[in-house]
Amino acid sequence: MDRKTALRKTGNTILILSVFILTVIYSSTSFAMTREEFLPKIFQILEYTLPDKNLTQTENDLTTMDAVRLSLEAMGWDFVITAYGRATLLPEWSEKDPLYEIASNMSPPLPKQLLASFGKPFTEDKMPILSEWIANCKKNVSWKASFKSDGTDLILKKRGVGNPNSSANGDLEKGVNEPLYIAMLAIDIIEVPSQIISAVMIGSEKATLSTIANENYNVVGAINGGYFAGSKPVGILKTQGRMDNGKFHPKRSAFGWNKEGRAVFIDGEMTDDISKNKSYDIYTEILQAGPLLIKNGRVVDNSEMLNENILNKRHPRTLVGTDGKRVYWAVIDGRNNMHSVGATIQETRKICLNLGLTTALNLDGGGSSSIWWRDFTFTSPSNKSEEERPIPYAILMFKPGTPVKD
Repeated sequence: MDRKTALRKTGNTILILSVFILTVIYSSTSFAMTREEFLPKIFQILEYTLPDKNLTQTENDLTTMDAVRLSLEAMGWDFVITAYGRATLLPEWSEKDPLYEIASNMSPPLPKQLLASFGKPFTEDKMPILSEWIANCKKNVSWKASFKSDGTDLILKKRGVGNPNSSANGDLEKGVNEPLYIAMLAIDIIEVPSQIISAVMIGSEKATLSTIANENYNVVGAINGGYFAGSKPVGILKTQGRMDNGKFHPKRSAFGWNKEGRAVFIDGEMTDDISKNKSYDIYTEILQAGPLLIKNGRVVDNSEMLNENILNKRHPRTLVGTDGKRVYWAVIDGRNNMHSVGATIQETRKICLNLGLTTALNLDGGGSSSIWWRDFTFTSPSNKSEEERPIPYAILMFKPGTPVKD
């Protein structure tokens, strides 16, 4: 064999080996990861594990969309996916993909390389990009979305990453990037007729928020109201111009409004009996609750004789507030260390200021807290049964132009 032939054979051998090595390298990165390969890597970043039943099952190899869904679920964002999905079932947003919209609008957003390959196989070479994003989310993450319909704005807000090893109410000392979810309905009360509707009007002493909303005509939004004992409201309750409950609760704040757009927050420090004070006759709807959270842009430090458990422990919260232009009805979910830990009254005051409200009143919270909008609830029940709690009345928001009783 001459020297030239030997060199040619050596060159061919090197070429074949190079192609083989490149093929092996390419193959190792071009095959999609499986769920079993993927989840341990995610849990390693998050420093906890979750029961398999809590995460979406996938039969085939993962797409990038599958990997993002599992990542969001592992961070405690599964209800956000559910809520966004409920909104996008409606015709106006049916073309939107919940996962893509959530991931692209989070702060930090999902990297563009992953968004561009959303429906494609999720391969090993994409794992470092996703891992870095999850690590950044673990430090600080937030998201907001809004939907408009019939004069109402549904606003959804979420922040933080869950921790299955913490208490259901989180860690008051930590308070950094803990999970918190807020749903709000913003309305112009002149444009959107709003009334207090009792469960009695649909033939029951108490009913769930969804039931009360669905049993009434042309309702676009609904929320729970003030405190109650049994099936009776605690404090003043005025509906459609008449006193359903005229028993005034001293030192408790209230909120009232009418169809002309007049609204009033009545400070609990006032000693006048609302039911007997003629200056409040112009308000056809009044409910009493408390405490007043903020007034004219300043924190109100008044417990209104509520017990320490209500004030200083984290719970789901319902509130009503204004930014000077519109009325905001809001729920802060709670008692869930993955989804939302809830808030103390002091934390709720800070949240109100961060939301841009100038005056706000705390309503009945805990298992009663719930928001309904266009056929769906957009809050997660905190009861052990994970079902809505029956309530004696609700605030209903009707489509513009709907005739309502005075």
